[in-house]
Amino acid sequence: MAVHDVAGYNYHLWNAAADHQRVPSRIIVQTESYPKDAFANWKLVTNNNYVIGDSVWTAMDYLGESGIGRWYYSGDVPGEHWEHDFFPWHGAYCGDIDLIGWRKPISHYRNLLYNNTEKLYMAVREPDPDPLEIKTTWWAVWPTWESWTWPEYVGKPINVEVYSKYPSVRLYLNDKLIGEKPTTEEQEHKAEFTVPYSPGHLKAIGVDKGKEMESTVLQTSGDASKVKLTADRKEIMANGQDLCFVTVELTDKDDILQPNAANRLLFKIEGPGTIAGVANGDMKDTDTYVGDTRKAWHGRAQVVIRSTHHAGDIKLTVNSSGLSEAIFNIKALKW
Repeated sequence: MAVHDVAGYNYHLWNAAADHQRVPSRIIVQTESYPKDAFANWKLVTNNNYVIGDSVWTAMDYLGESGIGRWYYSGDVPGEHWEHDFFPWHGAYCGDIDLIGWRKPISHYRNLLYNNTEKLYMAVREPDPDPLEIKTTWWAVWPTWESWTWPEYVGKPINVEVYSKYPSVRLYLNDKLIGEKPTTEEQEHKAEFTVPYSPGHLKAIGVDKGKEMESTVLQTSGDASKVKLTADRKEIMANGQDLCFVTVELTDKDDILQPNAANRLLFKIEGPGTIAGVANGDMKDTDTYVGDTRKAWHGRAQVVIRSTHHAGDIKLTVNSSGLSEAIFNIKALKW
């Protein structure tokens, strides 16, 4: 280690202070860390100029190390991913970002700690399914969702997490103040509110010196009725390699995401393109990643379109039983 300018630590950043006393010239970066240690590691980076950063394991979900970041229920087989066969888990789920590129709440929290590009975020902790309890592994965080659609919990307490760089936050349910809590560094820039669930709109507001600065809202969704398609691009090169990543979201009639939707989707391509892959963020869904169908998970899925060696217009049609179909057009440009 002495021959390197920067020393990489895996899961041992807590050693940094003692090591600095022993080797004051050492520059330290953490090269792997647990997602749940986000705040503790940020504090070490912030308070020690010889610690230059933290790399969480991992940025994005991946196939393999199956169930390393899983949560499970009391009564399920316990243990870490190397101890048992946890099939149908077949991927990690320890990422800040899920398999189809959607940021989990932990991603927003980490970004809020390190940057000033995001100062307020709200999500809801999945309730324990009484009488069972939710358990987590070493690389897991509690399953937390950007959702205020919990129909089976009407009148029951649900825990809401608000991450904030403001001194305090206020929480409103259907315009009624639930409460105000501090969100300073002392509270790890987090506040948790216990709210009896009632459908409607849940609003968190960042407060500074008594003034409401910005807000974020979670809105209860109705039944899924539409398919919404968005993509990272509308043009690809006709070189047989270029890709277009299309996100599929199932919404209610008012275009609000239905976060509990799990409808099966059918994909059809017309024109000079092929389906390179289909996916959702569920590491327990055993459907194939190559095909023309996939279920949504928490209201979302993804289809990846690959160009051929011919230019022209590519038409993607997505259907699901009982929902209005959606069409997305991609232009393949001459290479």
